[in-house]
Amino acid sequence: MAQVLSQDEIDALLGGLDEAVEPESEEQSQSGEQEGDVIPYDFANATAMSRVKFPGFAIINDHFNRGLRSTLSSILRVMVDSSVVPIEVILFKDFLKKVPVPSSLHIIKMEPFRGHAMLVMDSQLVFCIVEIFLGSTSIGQSRIEGREFTSIEQRLIKRIVNSILKDWSRAWSSIHPVEIQYVRSEINPQFAKIIQEEDAVIVCKFQLDIEEMSGVIYICLPVSLIQPIKSKLQKSFQIDETEDPAWRQAMLKNVLDIPVRVDVPLGTAELTGTDILDLEVGDIIQLDTRVDDLLTALIKDQPKFLGQPGIYRGQKALKIEKVLLEE
Repeated sequence: MAQVLSQDEIDALLGGLDEAVEPESEEQSQSGEQEGDVIPYDFANATAMSRVKFPGFAIINDHFNRGLRSTLSSILRVMVDSSVVPIEVILFKDFLKKVPVPSSLHIIKMEPFRGHAMLVMDSQLVFCIVEIFLGSTSIGQSRIEGREFTSIEQRLIKRIVNSILKDWSRAWSSIHPVEIQYVRSEINPQFAKIIQEEDAVIVCKFQLDIEEMSGVIYICLPVSLIQPIKSKLQKSFQIDETEDPAWRQAMLKNVLDIPVRVDVPLGTAELTGTDILDLEVGDIIQLDTRVDDLLTALIKDQPKFLGQPGIYRGQKALKIEKVLLEE
């Protein structure tokens, strides 16, 4: 006959199980703590994982956001609202995971920086803009799943991209002047790898609201791209770049007071060693210039002026007849 356990016996049994489990869990926690004492440091991804701050991007993104809102509103002739999302410093492979397929990806070059950057517009925003261009009254009704952009849609969106790149270039003028060059467009992120997947990138995100539709624009910049001006972007304040007239005049005066050596060769002649050894007092060396030829004035061995030789106030002089401009 089966024996029925009393409540005291059940409590004692459960208490014994707890005591048997607790030492094992303590041992696991101790071993986990011991294993966690040493944390591996990834030198390759140290830049990406560190909390790098770029206050300069707050200024750039704010100027770009205002220009973006005005530009799109004027082109599309509808009210466009946009907002800035704080920048992220992540690995390029993590950024690619965020980009949906299909997306409108545009590779750009920012002179004078070396390397490429990327402008990304999600498909929902692209189709919304195309619908407005084509006069649709029901925005957001297009099917975006399972198809790529047509050639007409790509041409329409490129017009928007060119305007956006102009705003991006103007936004940078407060930090460092850049010249944006459009390189090419892609749809699949796998074909738009501007750097290695393990490299760090700065992601600037802008949320756009067009009537009842929402879309995102990303601008992906490799950290190596902005390395030459990293100190400018890490400053928490910006220097007023308006010209100081007094400082400019003082600098100009100092530059104009620098003495410059000017050489005016009368001409040249080629002689052999024998001819030079046979030279005597009174011999004449024939130069390759004529009396009425203009002489070249050299500054740092660079030709700058052409003029006629002569005498002015008892001193040898050169009358400037032509200024040689550099190409």
